[in-house]
Amino acid sequence: MTGLWDQPGVPHKGWRCVGMEDLEEPTGRCEMCGREEIRYVHFMDHDDHPTALEVGCVCAEKMEDDLVGPRRRERGLLNQARRRRNWVTRQWRTSAKGNLTLNTDGRRFVVRLDGRHWKAHLLDGERWLGGRKRFDSEEAAKLALFDFVFPVEAPTSAHR
Repeated sequence: MTGLWDQPGVPHKGWRCVGMEDLEEPTGRCEMCGREEIRYVHFMDHDDHPTALEVGCVCAEKMEDDLVGPRRRERGLLNQARRRRNWVTRQWRTSAKGNLTLNTDGRRFVVRLDGRHWKAHLLDGERWLGGRKRFDSEEAAKLALFDFVFPVEAPTSAHR
């Protein structure tokens, strides 16, 4: 696989990050240099290029001309993945009704078994949210609550 740095017509600067993805392991390959295996994919867009590119941190730094932003985005994804992984092992308590509950960040999270499926609820202020979707496992219900309340933040770029 060859990279795009030496191809005519491919801009080198002025790119902006429009999204990111954590592959959880370094299984991707940077489309700009073609050499680096990447775990964190930076989706880079440019007005003078027909498609977004999936690149690694070093190429994103060069493409954005920003040595701080791409690493900050990757650190944010890593922290989010760590928080998400720890979420299911936190000290969920069992309520009098037998539901699993967690009180944190001013909210009450509830996961309950309903027949053969799990349901997830959130008490945010005085409003109960959720409870309609069914999950095959307790862990899946807990993770759905985490993803709803703590979504991955959108990337920011110095070139907007």
